[in-house]
Amino acid sequence: MNWHQTFSGVILSRGLDYHHRGLVKILDISEDFIEASVYGGHVYHVKIKLKDGKITYMKCDCPFAVDGNHCKHMTAVLFCAEDTKPINKEKSKKIETSLSNLMKKADETVVRDFLTNILMNDEKLLNRFKSLLKCEISPDDMKRYKNQINKIFTRYLGSYGFIDYYSAGEFATELEEFLDEEISGMVENEQYQEAFELTNDIFIKLGNLEIDDSDGETGMLAESCMEIWQNILEHCNDILKKKMFGWFVGHINESVVDYMEEYLEEILFDNFKEEEYLAEKLIFTDQQVRKFKEEEDSWSRGYAVGNWAIRHLSIMEEQRATDKAIDEYCEKHSEFNEVRKYYIERCIARKDYDKAIYLLEKGKQVDENFSGLVRNYSLQLKNLYKLIGNNQAYEKELWSLVLEYDKGDIDIFNELKALYTEEEWKKQRETIFKEISPYSGVADLYESEMLYDRLLQIVLESPNLYTLQAYEKSLKKLYPQELLEKYEMVVRGMASHTSNRKRYREIVTILRMMQKYPEGKQKVDEIANEWRSIYRNRRAMMDELSKL
Repeated sequence: MNWHQTFSGVILSRGLDYHHRGLVKILDISEDFIEASVYGGHVYHVKIKLKDGKITYMKCDCPFAVDGNHCKHMTAVLFCAEDTKPINKEKSKKIETSLSNLMKKADETVVRDFLTNILMNDEKLLNRFKSLLKCEISPDDMKRYKNQINKIFTRYLGSYGFIDYYSAGEFATELEEFLDEEISGMVENEQYQEAFELTNDIFIKLGNLEIDDSDGETGMLAESCMEIWQNILEHCNDILKKKMFGWFVGHINESVVDYMEEYLEEILFDNFKEEEYLAEKLIFTDQQVRKFKEEEDSWSRGYAVGNWAIRHLSIMEEQRATDKAIDEYCEKHSEFNEVRKYYIERCIARKDYDKAIYLLEKGKQVDENFSGLVRNYSLQLKNLYKLIGNNQAYEKELWSLVLEYDKGDIDIFNELKALYTEEEWKKQRETIFKEISPYSGVADLYESEMLYDRLLQIVLESPNLYTLQAYEKSLKKLYPQELLEKYEMVVRGMASHTSNRKRYREIVTILRMMQKYPEGKQKVDEIANEWRSIYRNRRAMMDELSKL
């Protein structure tokens, strides 16, 4: 069963760790079905279906998998399944009964002494045992938990205070284990305050960590923190909820690296929907807008102001603010692209087309240095002019798109073409062809207009075979000799330099394509025989040529 490529490296690592620690219990297994429970802070149930050794269905009830992701619990079950024979339920029951009988016979003092000795020498097991008994968490316990967190971070930091790629997976696995087993256990025991405090400690450390997380370790750990926060918010009392709100607001202040702040924003704005919090969020977002507005003008300034202004507008909508109030806020911040886009959409939705057109035209001027934005404004303008029947402005905007904002786009080109008669268009299209370079998509337009002689010229002038192969289907019947000569020129250039076997395979592939042309086989034979003489000392090349 080859399933490893289905999962990322860090997910595989976490799942293997769960399997090795014996946290998987296979409930049922056959050639086409696996059902299991995976133990951690929670017990998660996993079902996997297979056909001919291939996975056809996977399901886990953990939050990560519910969102459509492949989770570590699935990999843990698959690793365990590889080491497990189909279950003998009678045998499993006998083992369970045997252990039960053993515990009944054991002297209570012996069991206590045995357990005490283990717990005294294993801090992690002690924490877990106290959690199992739902003991109250003392200040000393919290110090011990925080010390455990610090040890995880410091254990993997190199001499330069950096976690390298090879250590990142193990680091993430160990920290995820702490989140799953210790902190999630606290949440289950309704110890929400302590769970919140420890999750925050991890998140802040994570947000200031230097790590090569090429496999996404930081993001997945941050999501685990989010899941715990969300779980706490759904069950905690109003006092803790207010404290959590203050903590999230207070830490969107560069206390963590910027992309980690996005997690704080998400938890803050997806929750706290009560009126008192909406009012506070409205004040907070306005403060953020003012703060970033005062910064020096830059792209990042514009992005930040736009982001927070949109947050502000969303809260206004939640508070059912009047259209007038929302419009006034949009007007005040319409210099920022995100706000302008939002305002335009509102105007179009209520059919205030004149205002929308004014904002779009203004946007083209303000953002003239950002070609992508200007193109989108122009496309919206074109559609609006067509909608309201302003044919003159519609045609003018189409010309702007074809000649400047969206050169080479075949759909826009054909939309403009539809406004003219066949004879008129033959003259109009020449204006377009003069303005568009071969690198801006004019080849597509030539092909669309069946101007194959011009298309051929672009193909012959291109330095490689990419353009030829893109339009070969349209040109091959009309210009077989010219294309064959183009192939020959390029392939001879490729062979003129000593290279590796991969390159020689590529050359032979091109020769095979040439063989499909009229007189192509003769031409290929001629070239191959010539090379066998000139390049006879290139053993890899000779080997590949023998496969023609």
